Amino acid sequence: MPSPSLDTGQDETTTPHRLSTPVVVGSSRARVLECLGVERRFGGLVALTGVDLHIDQGEIFGLVGPNGSGKTTMTNAITGFYPPQQGQILLHGQDITGLAPHAVARHGVARTFQNLALFNGMTVLDNILLGRHVHMRPSVMRTLLYPWMSRDEEIAHRRVVEDIIDFMQLQGVRDELVDAIPIGLKKRVELARALVAEPSFLILDEPMAGMNQEEKEYMARFVLDARDERGVTVLLIEHHMDIITGICDRMLVLSYGEVIDSGIPREVIRNPRVIKAYLGGSRESA
Repeated sequence: MPSPSLDTGQDETTTPHRLSTPVVVGSSRARVLECLGVERRFGGLVALTGVDLHIDQGEIFGLVGPNGSGKTTMTNAITGFYPPQQGQILLHGQDITGLAPHAVARHGVARTFQNLALFNGMTVLDNILLGRHVHMRPSVMRTLLYPWMSRDEEIAHRRVVEDIIDFMQLQGVRDELVDAIPIGLKKRVELARALVAEPSFLILDEPMAGMNQEEKEYMARFVLDARDERGVTVLLIEHHMDIITGICDRMLVLSYGEVIDSGIPREVIRNPRVIKAYLGGSRESA
């Protein structure tokens, strides 16, 4: 996993900064996600303690923190993998606390994972097509009567997939096995598979891990385009602070499962508590 860096003194013309039009904090936008007092424990280990956050329509919201701070646990709580033991999670104003992952997906949530979750032995096209499962209605009867009941539906699904393949610039590898393509393209395939679900809310768990600088900038551009061209609101978990400060409208920092700061990225990263959390120090001083 890449080491986190708080150095933002790079030449901004070489980073994704200025690629996005920041959301005006406090502007009147619909609330997409709201988490209220979320807590999650695993036995005696407290992974999240009273976490509050909100994300508005059209935002790219960064969730950051050192390893073990609770970032992935937070996304698992939102998506139903590990429901919170206390607190409430609202999506578009509707309570989704404790819903199963497939039910959360049907509410318009898609995600990518920290570790690649592609199906080796399958092509790029087939991996992306799997992202349409949330919209499919399989049944024995529909299979038996395929020419009359399912063919038009399959054609419609494939049109969406081909559109996303073009959007993610994957035409050249669409028929390749995912085993044979480099990690930068694999990460794009995962993002494409999430986008074909046509989500309103997209969670990206370290989508740029293992990439070089050029690949990171390409991926940052795709994330921005997903927001700007497809109306997707994004929760981005990332260790690369140049990406967070470059494309996120707001961010929240976790340490030991607790919120230590939130707000505009370039202000948050100057907080001594945030610097301490990343560069080391005891829990009491964090």
